[in-house]
Amino acid sequence: MKKIIAVILAAFIILCTFASCKKKSIVELSTVTPESSSYYTEEGNEISQESSTVSASLPTEAKTTLKTPPENNGKVVTYISENSDNKYICRVAEKYGSNKANLIAFIKKNSSTPGATVLEFSGQRDSNGNLITTSDELMYVCEVSDNGTIMRASKDGNNNDGYNKVAAKVAYSLGEKFLLPSIDEMRAERRYEDYFVD
Repeated sequence: MKKIIAVILAAFIILCTFASCKKKSIVELSTVTPESSSYYTEEGNEISQESSTVSASLPTEAKTTLKTPPENNGKVVTYISENSDNKYICRVAEKYGSNKANLIAFIKKNSSTPGATVLEFSGQRDSNGNLITTSDELMYVCEVSDNGTIMRASKDGNNNDGYNKVAAKVAYSLGEKFLLPSIDEMRAERRYEDYFVD
C-alpha cells in the first residue's frame, strides 16, 4: 500500500512538473574565463575563486556558459540529461548493467522528493545514429531518488524492481505518456548541463 501511495505521489509530482513548464526566455550568464573565475551553484549564487590560475588549469568543457535557470515560483522544474556522466544515469547503469548511451534522465529541481526519472530504451538507432526514443523502444522507467533508492518498472510488467505489478504499470505509463512526448522540446530548452555543473 505504501508503494502505491508513493507511486501516486510521484505521478502527481510529474503531472505538476509538466503542467508548470512554460516557455521562458533564457538569459545567459557570463562565460567563465581565467580573468573571471566565477562559478554558479544550483541555486544560481555566484562563487568566486581567489586564484585565476586554478580556473586557467580547468578543462575547456568546464568553462562553458551557463544559462540562468527559469523562474520556478516554488514549482518543480524538470531538466533533461543524456550525459553519460550524469549521476542518475550512472546509478541506473551501475545497478542494472545498462548501457549509459540508452538512458535519458529527467531531473527534478525544487521537488519535495529530489531525484530523477530515468528512461531506458532498447538501443535502436536511426540512420543518423541517434537513439530512437519512441514508446515501442522504451523498455524501463526508473525512479532514482537522491537518498539512493532506485525503483524500476518494466515494459512487460515482469521485470520490476521495488514496484508491485499494479504500481509498475502506473509508473511505466506515466513515463511513456508524459516524458516521451517532451524529449525534443526539453533537449532544446531544458538541457541539465546548460544550467548546472555537478
